[in-house]
Amino acid sequence: MTACIVGWAHSRFGKLEGETLENLIVKVATDALDHAGIGPDEVDEIVLGHFNAGFSAQDFTASLVLQADDRLRFKPATRVENACATGSAAVRQGIRAIDANAARIVLVVGAEQMTTTPGPEIGKNLLKASYLPEDGETPAGFAGVFGKIAQAYFQRYGDQSDALAMIAAKNHKNGVDNPYAQMRKDFGYEFCRQESEK
Repeated sequence: MTACIVGWAHSRFGKLEGETLENLIVKVATDALDHAGIGPDEVDEIVLGHFNAGFSAQDFTASLVLQADDRLRFKPATRVENACATGSAAVRQGIRAIDANAARIVLVVGAEQMTTTPGPEIGKNLLKASYLPEDGETPAGFAGVFGKIAQAYFQRYGDQSDALAMIAAKNHKNGVDNPYAQMRKDFGYEFCRQESEK
């Protein structure tokens, strides 16, 4: 049997007022099953990709998927966490369950909610995904970590600021027409080329 994705769903990014992490998980799980034409009773296993690091008081979030439908109760549900690669790690776990013949149908859900956390705490929480003895005091959180990586690259290969700005400008332009893009604004090359505190 070859594993494949037969249905999907996606919420929009942004400040989703009134939404809880549980609401987001339940909605996307329900929509994905509907899109696939699969009933909850056909699901053999559930994998939730969720990087928490203090963003949610509910630590055991894999169980929240079960709230989508009573027929999901008693299905094995596991949370996968792998920093920025949490979503792909969850998909990988689903594929591995199918490849091992441990499951025929796996419901994979990914969810994050950071807007309920104060700004300074967000950067601190995200840095928990890094190696703290090395990056724990880096100003600006992961933006600072990526800045350090860029500087090390520039020292080795020369200043590539123009190339990075072109990549960022292209990505922002591509996001304008994508309803699921995290940022839907064309900032242009000049903006992307300038250092900013924003």
